Amino acid sequence: TKGEAILASYAGASRDPKIHGETADRFDVHRDTKDQHVAFGHGAHHCLGAPLARMEAAIALPALFERFPNLRLATPATELTPIGSFISNGHTSLPVVLIAGE
Repeated sequence: TKGEAILASYAGASRDPKIHGETADRFDVHRDTKDQHVAFGHGAHHCLGAPLARMEAAIALPALFERFPNLRLATPATELTPIGSFISNGHTSLPVVLIAGE
């Protein structure tokens, strides 16, 4: 109806089984279609901070893994508590073990 709010389900983005098959519900950094994601919006609604976020990930993640090459979860993945949200995916906390490399 005209004037009603529209809520996009970002948690449902890039999960089309017609495109991704049986792995549609899995996080896979090796997907051939990763350039088609909508994590930063689209068109006029594209995130202004997307280039900064990409640069932070390109610099911060390699630095984190270089400094802590043995980074691992501190608890089993099955014990992580999902965030109760229909807008985003994630966990309430992500406990890790940090041991600096030599």
